[in-house]
Amino acid sequence: MTAVVAAATLATGATVGSAAAATAHPAATASVASASDGFEGDPWAHWEKGSSGEANADGNYNQGTAHTGLNNGWLYAAHGWAAERYGIAIDSWPKSNCRASIWAYPVDYDAQVELQIWDPNGWRLVGTTAPYLKKNSWQQIVTSSINLAGVNKVYVQAIYGNDTGVGQFVRIDDLAFTCS
Repeated sequence: MTAVVAAATLATGATVGSAAAATAHPAATASVASASDGFEGDPWAHWEKGSSGEANADGNYNQGTAHTGLNNGWLYAAHGWAAERYGIAIDSWPKSNCRASIWAYPVDYDAQVELQIWDPNGWRLVGTTAPYLKKNSWQQIVTSSINLAGVNKVYVQAIYGNDTGVGQFVRIDDLAFTCS
């Protein structure tokens, strides 16, 4: 299953995990608001994970594999998809120019990793990009700028799908979401 098909699966209203989403607060200036998370502390107090088929999502802790800090998330799939998402309340944010980014590290094989922005009101996919990434290096994935007028909360989700039967890990770290 490709990441795009997995996105359609999630759009039908299936939940990814049961952890409560974190509430992010705007940055100091009124014209720019941002939220970020690097899987430090107790990441599952803020992140939700889900998977389908022969896939799983979790994290590395104090193993020296993070982009920055001590911890990172990871997505694994052989047949199916794995995802990790982070909820952000943006009701008081400026919303005309919003984008998400995350760092990803495909282990052993090149991989297509999708970064999505979801509006949970109707589970609408409002932003996405799915670049092919080279193996064994950290690369930043950045969505295009989108207007989120009328949206009060978003979920930023990294998702990896694979149906080759060859298991593949993709590490993820350092999520950022900014609006102005």
